[in-house]
Amino acid sequence: MITQVAPTKATVMIHGARGTGKELVARAIHHRSLRHGSLIAFNCATLNENLAESELFGHERGAFSGAYYQRKGRFELAHGGTLFLDEVSQLSLSNQARLLRVLEEREFERVGGDKTIQVDVRFVCATNHDLETAAKRREFLPDLYDRLNVVPIHLPTLQERIEDVPLLMKDFLHEFCLQNGKPLITIVPEAIRTLMKYEWPGNVRELKNCIEGLVVMSTQSTLQQIDLPERILKATGIAFSNLLSVPDVWESVDTIENKQRLNVQVGMSLDEINREALRATLESVDNNKAKAAEILKVSRRTIQRKAKEYGLSDEPEL
Repeated sequence: MITQVAPTKATVMIHGARGTGKELVARAIHHRSLRHGSLIAFNCATLNENLAESELFGHERGAFSGAYYQRKGRFELAHGGTLFLDEVSQLSLSNQARLLRVLEEREFERVGGDKTIQVDVRFVCATNHDLETAAKRREFLPDLYDRLNVVPIHLPTLQERIEDVPLLMKDFLHEFCLQNGKPLITIVPEAIRTLMKYEWPGNVRELKNCIEGLVVMSTQSTLQQIDLPERILKATGIAFSNLLSVPDVWESVDTIENKQRLNVQVGMSLDEINREALRATLESVDNNKAKAAEILKVSRRTIQRKAKEYGLSDEPEL
């Protein structure tokens, strides 16, 4: 759809939840278009009515208090290119009416001015609201909705295309390893399956941020299931404390002297035994969490998190 609509002059409305990649689609449309100007983006939810009006249409000197200079708005800056209006549902009714005129006439006046300015702009808009219902309730101008929704593109949530998680994850791993000067990191199949069970309410953006954090905090060449954020492990029904297993910890404590540091007693819970095993490991390396992570074959982030959980560290969790 992007390829087909890009070279035309048609206005596009991108529908999708947060984090699904609406701006990425807008940029793809612009870059595949025949437009020679720039892609100018504006988030309609960031400013109040008056500031949004000035930002979009520009203003003349003295138009209002503090308007010391004439200023071009986003419409003028996008002349010959594409104007991307994100969260267009957040525009006030007054600014919606002015936008409708620009769509119909391709002309407007700056705030405080009487000179009509003509523009050649291609419009791409995005929303995560049901604009059709809003238009029926007169919360959004019906005529504007019809003008903006010429070619609708609906972006699925990541949950709806969960089979893409491994592909996206692989791409993000490569991107952030390169960005942070690290060798390419791999991820074990169990961890991939866990990521595919997670619902991803923040969609692709949440997955991208998750992978970046894992790469930055990784001290190993392979990411294990225990390295995943605790919120994901909990949401997918995995008991985090069970991933730091007692046998693995015991085998990692390599000398009799260090094993004797373990104060394990009959009747202790698994969580208590894990705490004691981690305490002994940290003690054996003078509380060096990087060395403890190497011994236990987990990330330094995991050691920090578990140490904080067990009251073994005063450091803030990263």
